Amino acid sequence: MAKILTFRSSRIQPLTVHSGSKHRVTIKILDEWKPRQTRMIMQVSISDAASFKALNGFTDAAVANGYVHKFSVGRTVLLRRFIADTTDLVSDGLVAIKVDGAMVRPRIKKNAKKVTGAARPAPVTLLSRDQV
Repeated sequence: MAKILTFRSSRIQPLTVHSGSKHRVTIKILDEWKPRQTRMIMQVSISDAASFKALNGFTDAAVANGYVHKFSVGRTVLLRRFIADTTDLVSDGLVAIKVDGAMVRPRIKKNAKKVTGAARPAPVTLLSRDQV
């Protein structure tokens, strides 16, 4: 039986995970501008969700080399809180998170404004040699 995690924030799409304990979480830091700061923010969320032992190997040097960090979360409530804490980083594209093999995806805004005016090119009229 699967369990669907929904979030109060409308910035993350609902996520389907297996019901039960031991959820496997995979994290990759995509931030190229300030990866150390992003790692430190994620470090607090990881230690709140799993434990301090889940941070083994999650260092600045590993993140700089493109390391994919893996750990497990014991309860679904803690997983939901972890994803809610990292919502801003996921929606900004600074972190990629997978839970039990499913990617945590930001919700796409559907209220884009319609572009008018100069965005449409003017029609082109072709002149013959006699008109030139």
